[in-house]
Amino acid sequence: MSDYRRRRRHHRSSPIKGIILGLLAAAALILLCVTAFRVFSPGADTPPQASATPSPSPTPTPPPATPSPEPDPTPSPSAPGSTSVPEHERVDVSYLDDAVFIGDSRTEGLILYTGLSNTTSYTHKGLMVDTVFTKPVVNQNGQMVPVMEALKHTQFNKVYIMLGINEMGWPYPSVFIDKYAAIIDGIREINPDAIIYVQEILPVSQKVSETHSYISNEKIQQFNQLLLEMAEEKDVYYLPVSEAVADSNGCLPEGAASDGIHLTPAYCKKWLDYLLTHTVNP
Repeated sequence: MSDYRRRRRHHRSSPIKGIILGLLAAAALILLCVTAFRVFSPGADTPPQASATPSPSPTPTPPPATPSPEPDPTPSPSAPGSTSVPEHERVDVSYLDDAVFIGDSRTEGLILYTGLSNTTSYTHKGLMVDTVFTKPVVNQNGQMVPVMEALKHTQFNKVYIMLGINEMGWPYPSVFIDKYAAIIDGIREINPDAIIYVQEILPVSQKVSETHSYISNEKIQQFNQLLLEMAEEKDVYYLPVSEAVADSNGCLPEGAASDGIHLTPAYCKKWLDYLLTHTVNP
């Protein structure tokens, strides 16, 4: 075959070959694009990007409720543990219906001059903190018995005590206070619920205080301090009854007592008024 024919045959086959090569290149390009799309496109196994869910706004905590102030308790009369008895409006004398008064001749005058017939009086001239246990001065069913023995057979809810003026000559105040404390213990053995009032020893006039052989207001004050301490220790009420009858110097004023020791009727009434304006409820 001549060179001319061979060249013509080769020339005729070139377009077909080019078409085939073009198709192959196109197919390869398509395959490449599909592969790339599969590689770079997110698939089902690719976890979705978490969306930013806004955090819920915190619920504001209400401020703590302010507690309502509790009402102040209604003041009540002093109770055991507090020896003082505040002054108040005068109660009726019937408050003393169930009371027993224990004392010497001074308390005898109180009962006599104020007409206290509704109360029980275990009093005797010269009575002391030791003889209340031993000296038979109370007539009970025709028999004379000591005060503390009589108390065992008496119905009572309150006891008023005033003793000490006759003990001023005792050399040892501690003996006086020990005997007095024994009276408190004895009353509680008889009636544990009884209200016990320890009255301080009333003063004497200035003249008596300066001239008497063993009684003086200075010594009375010393004994009264011991009584106050005992009342606090024993949880009983202490009544500073001198407030009702003493002058600014702590003495009985002129005219308060004919002998400077025992009160006149007018001053006994002052004493009673003090007792009726310083009480506690059972």
